[in-house]
Amino acid sequence: MYDKLFEPGRIGSVELRNRLVMEPMGVGLANLDGTPTEEMIRYYELRAAGGAGLVIPEICRIDDETGVGELRQISVTRDRNVPQLARLAEAIHRHGSKTFLQLHHPGRETPNVLLGGKPVVSASAIPCKKTQAETRALSTEEVQHIVQEFIEGAVRAERAGFDGVELHCAHGYLLQQFLSPYTNKRTDQYGGSFENRLRIVTEIIAGIRERCSAGFALGCRVTVEEFLDKTGVTEDYIHTADGVKICMAFEKAGVDFIDVSVGLYETGITCVEPVSYPEGWRHDIIRAVKEHVSVPVIAVSAYRGPDVPEAFLEEGTIDFAGLGRAWLADPEWGNKVQQGRVSELRKCISCLRCFESLEQNAEKCMPLECAVNPECAHELRYGELPIDVDHHHIVVIGGGPGGCQAAETAARRGCKVTLLEKGDRLGGQVLLAERPPRKEKMDFVPQYYETMLPKLGVDVRLGEEATVDSVMAFEPDAVICATGGDPIVPGSIPGIHGENVICVPEALSRESYEGGRVVVVGAGMTGLETAEYIADKGAASVTVVDMVATPAPGTNQTNLADLMGRLRAQQVELKLGEKLVEVGSDGIAVESVADGGRSKVEADLVVLSLGNRPAKELAEGLRKRGVDVCLVGSAVRDGNIAPATRGGYEAARGLFSARAARSSFCMDSADLQKFGAPSVMSDQRGLYLAYTTDPSAIERILPAPLKPFSMPVVTLSVNHILRPSFTDDYYEAILGVYCYLDDQLGQYTMSLLLGGNGAEMATQLGRDNGSMPKKLGTQFSIRKEGSALCVDLARRGHRLVHVEADLGEYNSPLCHLIFQSPAAGKTTKGCGFYYHFDRPALAQGGAQLTGGAINAALIQYDYHQWVPGYVTSVEMASSPDDPWGELPVLSVLGCAYSELDLTVLGEKKLADVDAGEFFPYVFAGWYDRTTLGEVGRV
Repeated sequence: MYDKLFEPGRIGSVELRNRLVMEPMGVGLANLDGTPTEEMIRYYELRAAGGAGLVIPEICRIDDETGVGELRQISVTRDRNVPQLARLAEAIHRHGSKTFLQLHHPGRETPNVLLGGKPVVSASAIPCKKTQAETRALSTEEVQHIVQEFIEGAVRAERAGFDGVELHCAHGYLLQQFLSPYTNKRTDQYGGSFENRLRIVTEIIAGIRERCSAGFALGCRVTVEEFLDKTGVTEDYIHTADGVKICMAFEKAGVDFIDVSVGLYETGITCVEPVSYPEGWRHDIIRAVKEHVSVPVIAVSAYRGPDVPEAFLEEGTIDFAGLGRAWLADPEWGNKVQQGRVSELRKCISCLRCFESLEQNAEKCMPLECAVNPECAHELRYGELPIDVDHHHIVVIGGGPGGCQAAETAARRGCKVTLLEKGDRLGGQVLLAERPPRKEKMDFVPQYYETMLPKLGVDVRLGEEATVDSVMAFEPDAVICATGGDPIVPGSIPGIHGENVICVPEALSRESYEGGRVVVVGAGMTGLETAEYIADKGAASVTVVDMVATPAPGTNQTNLADLMGRLRAQQVELKLGEKLVEVGSDGIAVESVADGGRSKVEADLVVLSLGNRPAKELAEGLRKRGVDVCLVGSAVRDGNIAPATRGGYEAARGLFSARAARSSFCMDSADLQKFGAPSVMSDQRGLYLAYTTDPSAIERILPAPLKPFSMPVVTLSVNHILRPSFTDDYYEAILGVYCYLDDQLGQYTMSLLLGGNGAEMATQLGRDNGSMPKKLGTQFSIRKEGSALCVDLARRGHRLVHVEADLGEYNSPLCHLIFQSPAAGKTTKGCGFYYHFDRPALAQGGAQLTGGAINAALIQYDYHQWVPGYVTSVEMASSPDDPWGELPVLSVLGCAYSELDLTVLGEKKLADVDAGEFFPYVFAGWYDRTTLGEVGRV
């Protein structure tokens, strides 16, 4: 079965083991310098091992000035990136797969913040309607330069061991902007006629053919249809006939394959389809290309299972099946199909959480998330599941996505698992979510768990409602409570409990609304989808009411645009900016948020879609009986599938994992002193380094009321202070994180290590007079030889830090901004956050903590030298006393060798802090006695 999918194939001279292609999708795992991280290598290697015959990694940058498409994007702009790119290619090859690199320039389709605020570029000065960024036309010379950059990118890709390259001429990016008459109004040789509009690509093709070997594969991903009529555009654009003609021209120019796609940012709903688009919907467009070219055709078409791509291959519509999000949801997609395990596929539900999270997480330098696969893009971070050798008995309450994922994870760990679900089927709220029109794919979620949980030995008990006594009868070692939530019904509103008022679950369970007038209160996605369901079931009129000014704020815009188009077609009315104040027998009264004016909306039925309140009563009852209970999903916070599955996964993963004893970044109470006396550290020489870490690592150790900076930045400084004002010369190393207190940005110091002649005195009299966790016994090495910089830091025989760098440029331009653009002769200022508590002595001995405050130390930096550095190697490790490895390096921003004078100008109080609230949080799991001994306070 599925013989065509697993038939060997060939693209140019490249032999492929099957017809499965992993199409390029940005995941946000690259280093900021454009090199692949270990996490990225692991991510792609798993998909190669999972059966992809050809892996095309995500968009690869060819220009660092105008061509930045994502913050964490791989790049072939520099020779120094080649070795790490080679490691990516090697990892994919290790499993019998081949790999092409996709070369990309975004043109106008990128936020100009990624270009340092400069205008974005395009074929012509026509802004993208979605990004609305200021746009300028490239000069002829700039176009020719970009042609050479694409060619050089291909050369570097071949040197790195890739089997070929794909030119991204689709989805509205720069090359498509030249191809389309909609965006190309040029009058030079790169605009005007059909041939001129294609010239930039044909010149790139010719250059790559000249510079790369004959066996190096070359192809183009092409938008064959722009669908701009869907947005009301009346100008000329790429229609299917034009797209076919473009593909034919590229074949004539010498490409080995065509990768068929559609759309651009302004019609993004067609290139990244929401749940409403059926599998195989692009068939006719793909077929039109296939009938006119002789080179192999790759194409995506929202494939979720193997049946549609197998049929496309069988009838000759495609030569290779391109799968995108399917590989996010299940990295073993190919193996499962080949081994006859189709029922075990974890299928993509087209919810677009991946794209939504890619945008949301970019600022944090974190990768995307998948709603149905919590490990996606986090495989290396999580590592292998810890095995429960004691086979503990876990009871999971609730068969929604969170509960089912918890049960699956616990079972894979070796736990004995019983799952209790009061309904007659697994799925929870997903069973309601699939009821609105065109949401049939949502049923993939319960289908997967209904297959896998019995296979993993989970005792699934349907129709069994959990009570405290019934759960206790199982004598569980732990309980995971995924009991969901109850609909919110604001009881203060008159008439809210009337017989004509129902909530979403009941509304989606009714089969007919024939002739009825219905008002839905709540314009979130759930309310809007419920309105569509009601209209589809025959209601005479449907009105949606909400206080918000725009529908479904914070929702993925592609999903929203798709739904709003259908609601308009069904004449569903939206009354936004209106507050529900009363429910009557014949409708509701609303009040304008803007002016307080009242009006009436006539209706026979009122549907409340106001969210859910977490159901925690059962969990609280079990805790009173001494049971270890963990809440997940909507039992914690009302939400969607993604946080539920991740919460269930992490809860089950963390059960019975004994937390290793570890030391603290936080201050010991006995070492909190008044601080802030002015002190000067003249002639300070050494390293400043910045990197991003896992935001959750900062959240674990950042005490309230401090809030993390939007980007999880950690800074490391290792310096020799030759002329301090208070002691002999000494060395110090500081590890800190950027954070906020209200509107004040500063740095919270996690640890300060000292060594050298004046170190002991510095613990008492130096920077901030002992308010930090200062520690002695540290060995330092700062070596600068020419343009090479090497720094090592060790304490008590344990190496904590090793850094190697080449001086000259940063890994990322962001590094310069993080350190406030330093330069010789320049002065900058900053602040550090520290906690202070008075410690009055008690009559019986000892001391208590009172008068808590958080203060800011005001610091001035006077630079004599600042030389940017490109970090080639960085290692952060922990010892029994120094947990520096608790802030892992995700991506390096860069470093610098500096010579400066640092002055602590003084302090100011920022806020009061309650000692009773602060110290239990800090010291519950983060306590370190070495601070006491080393500064002489016993």
